[in-house]
Amino acid sequence: MRRPMKTTGALLAGLLIALSLAACGGGSSGGEEAGSGASCPTSALDKVTAPVEITMWHAMNRANEEALVRLTKQYNESQSKVAVTLINQTGYRESLEKFRAGLTSGDLPNLVQIEDSGTQQMIDTQAILPAQSCIDATKYDTSDFIPRVLGYYSVKGDLQPMPFNVSNPILYFDKNGFRAAGLDPANPPKTLDEVRAAAVKLQAVGYKYGWGQKLDPWYLEQWSAKAGVLYANNDNGRASRASAVTFDNSTGLEIFTWMQAMVKDGLAVTNSASGTAGFNNLLGIRSKDVGMTIDTSAALGTIQQVIESGESGGAEVGVGPMPGPSGKGGVLVGGGALYIVKKGSTPAQQLASFDFAKWLNSPEIQADWSASTGYVPTRKSAVEVAILKNKWIADPEFKVAYDQLINGANNSATAGPVIGAYQAVRDAVLKAQEKLFLEGLSPAKALKEAKIGADAAIKEYNLRIGG
Repeated sequence: MRRPMKTTGALLAGLLIALSLAACGGGSSGGEEAGSGASCPTSALDKVTAPVEITMWHAMNRANEEALVRLTKQYNESQSKVAVTLINQTGYRESLEKFRAGLTSGDLPNLVQIEDSGTQQMIDTQAILPAQSCIDATKYDTSDFIPRVLGYYSVKGDLQPMPFNVSNPILYFDKNGFRAAGLDPANPPKTLDEVRAAAVKLQAVGYKYGWGQKLDPWYLEQWSAKAGVLYANNDNGRASRASAVTFDNSTGLEIFTWMQAMVKDGLAVTNSASGTAGFNNLLGIRSKDVGMTIDTSAALGTIQQVIESGESGGAEVGVGPMPGPSGKGGVLVGGGALYIVKKGSTPAQQLASFDFAKWLNSPEIQADWSASTGYVPTRKSAVEVAILKNKWIADPEFKVAYDQLINGANNSATAGPVIGAYQAVRDAVLKAQEKLFLEGLSPAKALKEAKIGADAAIKEYNLRIGG
């Protein structure tokens, strides 16, 4: 069922950097323990006589890191009370693992960027100062933020981290291939049935596969949200701590059945979601092995450069909203957010971290950040700032992710699942998907196995942390 695709080291390196920081998958925040009772040291910077030095751990690379370094330098030069030093931890998982280790060793930052799926674990460390405490204490106005972004990182109405780099999944395809197949590039597939029909037509005009399908648990998370269906119990873990997943439903069965049929019928090719093979679904567009696929909006700029390079053979990147099951939902918020670390930080460092996080979320800086990287701005007014407004006029593909985020429903399903053992749940789903594609396990049995493994992981985690 798999076929290796032609790649080059340089192309893979470019995509490796861009996609390692993708907005992968759904959210995970906490239930009962998520209150904002911690006190914000609102006067801690009033009498400082020298800049308060803070360290921020981040996970940005290449173009994204360059933009963050430039903006941080701008912040440091704009005022005299705070001095920020950036330390690159190379990736989200590495950053979270080092942070957990630092809880024992004492090697902790003052501000840390953690991917969207780490919120519950961060809450459970009891080492963070919820952003809501400083928002309330300083009367910081959040009304201009995109509601779904705030909702995603909030638990019981309390914002845990400050949002920063927001992304979501989009459809990538070759416009030239669509034209050759009689498909309209301005009206790409919106449903799973339409994706299948388009895949057939793309194969008919020479593509080896119409669809690139990653072996990635992220599909189940995103498509469940798209359908407006809960992924975990207790209102997706937002009313109280999740104790079990609920994706073993008719929507989950539809998703697994569709994916398996696409591969069995030769319309789709699978590839791993990790390592250099994790980019074959995108590189396949360039080599005409794949006509269309889904991936993060955060790497759009790099993907355009790679796919539309001089050796591409005429590929032209097209972008559309993520197709999926029908329902009253929307894509999940992806990307990362900024956590204020109270453990090991002085009150002045805590307030300085909040000040920097606020600055990064100002409309002008979010507009610059979005135009430079492809991330979705966190603020509604950022779209009227010239640098982003002009970018979207010149390259409307960069606006697709923003539009589908603000047009999606704002409910518990689209807010994302609140699960502490998030990675272990994903591992259980991935194991089931491997059996689905590689061993021919029936969709119903694969879904059942995924639930059993996920529930066991959640139970073990909750018992361990006393939840």
